[in-house]
Amino acid sequence: MRQIFEHSKSFWVRYSDYAIVEDSNGIKYLKAAEDAKPDKYDPTDSLEEIVVKALNVGRVCMGIDRPEKEKNEAVHQFVKEFGLLGLMTALPTTPRFLSCDNVFLPKNQFIKRESMEVFEYLLYFYPFERPSIRKNGVEYSIEIEGDDDMVALAMMSDGRPDEVHLTFQREYSERIDWLRQQFVDWAFTMTTVFFYYHDYDHMSEKDREFYKQSMAAYDGITPSYHIELMDDRPMLVWNLNSLLQGIQLMVCKMLTDDSNPVKMCPGCGKAFIAKTPTELFCSPSCKTSE
Repeated sequence: MRQIFEHSKSFWVRYSDYAIVEDSNGIKYLKAAEDAKPDKYDPTDSLEEIVVKALNVGRVCMGIDRPEKEKNEAVHQFVKEFGLLGLMTALPTTPRFLSCDNVFLPKNQFIKRESMEVFEYLLYFYPFERPSIRKNGVEYSIEIEGDDDMVALAMMSDGRPDEVHLTFQREYSERIDWLRQQFVDWAFTMTTVFFYYHDYDHMSEKDREFYKQSMAAYDGITPSYHIELMDDRPMLVWNLNSLLQGIQLMVCKMLTDDSNPVKMCPGCGKAFIAKTPTELFCSPSCKTSE
């Protein structure tokens, strides 16, 4: 499963702490805490851990009887560990939207409109303080006000769109209910795979077809990449325009991996990495209690 990531690198930004902030309409967001420090890390170094934790956060968020506070805290803890998902650049048809008059959106579970003006779109992710952007047709400029960390993150020249660097800014925010829904979607994919094969012999053909159609609706967003010439070897560099993009690819690869697939334990329901293709339980205690 790690083959395509074995000699590769990428980076994402997470802050040392995140705060849950509520706007005037009562909508809760996650954003970097006021004094939090940004940190660059390579998500491809810990992709199995990220996927397993994302799937288990989704399981918590799927729980009908789970309190809202528990669901929000599960999302909060994931974001503190790995950063926000980068929804702003993951949702549009292209992450490079600042040079356009409008942002165009394919069908998604968050924003129903197919297009909107750029500054209107930015308000979804900068509800508390909008970035200083001047536009004149396809020309635009970004003025960053803040500490040296903020300026450095905005001025990075790594081949990715300026819009990606805006998602690293301290004022960038993502709605908790949107984050929860995204984690639920990933967990739903895992549970669909589990129940399809676990109950296959007892399902009608109609039920099997339903599971197949549910899986076919899963959208795969493949990140772009380029080759960078390093000192000792060429390196595959993933141009992750959002962490969501990377997790999406990782979920697909790990669910279909022949040797060490990600599975759902029938004992406790948690996601785990199977050491062998035949391993069914995440621990001996789950196997005993089954």
